[in-house]
Amino acid sequence: MISKSDSGVRLFPEMPVDLAGGKPNVSLMEFLSMELPRLEAAAQARPSQAAAAAEAASAAQAAHEEALRQQERAAQTRTMIDAARAEARVEARREMEREVEARLAAERERVATVCADFIRDRQRYFADAEEQVVKLALAIAARVLHRESMMDPLLLAGAVRVAIAKVEDTSAVSLRVVPADEAMWRGVFPPGSEPIIEVQGDERLMPGEVVLETVVGRVELGVAVQLEEIEQGFFDLLQRRPN
Repeated sequence: MISKSDSGVRLFPEMPVDLAGGKPNVSLMEFLSMELPRLEAAAQARPSQAAAAAEAASAAQAAHEEALRQQERAAQTRTMIDAARAEARVEARREMEREVEARLAAERERVATVCADFIRDRQRYFADAEEQVVKLALAIAARVLHRESMMDPLLLAGAVRVAIAKVEDTSAVSLRVVPADEAMWRGVFPPGSEPIIEVQGDERLMPGEVVLETVVGRVELGVAVQLEEIEQGFFDLLQRRPN
């Protein structure tokens, strides 16, 4: 009879049989002595194969677990890299925003400085322009008045009369004029008129200059003096004007 294991390996050998007579060719003892070494070897091999299979299974399990751990570590590494990249992008954006804000602040400050300088230069320009306009107007007026005074020496008669009217004590009033205009001024203030004005020629005076003298002081009423007073009045106004 032949006996096999589940795996197909022969466990007990078949005894040799005489086909003609149906009897074994050898005795049982001879058969056992011949097959015993092989059986013992087979019995010893079976634990070794089982141990090898168990070791192989354990190694496969360990390899599978190691592969899972590697996958987990790889996933964690990818997560850390993604988080680091996201944080780097956020920090880069913040740094860019800070840089842009700093540039904008510097540009705003520069624009404010330029505007302040422009306003200051504009005020200085118009102040200088106003002063130059006043000087030009006065120069034109001086030319006109000098020409008019030479053509009409009595141009200052009104100013002289106003100055005399303001004098309280007219007991000693003299009017010094250019000698060439002395006769004309005597006609303006003839002898016997009130108040009594003594007209005197003065060679030190220039055309258009008239000096009124009283006991309390003297007043220059020439064209140049009038223009100086007007000029001073203009410059006083310029000094008091708002910025």
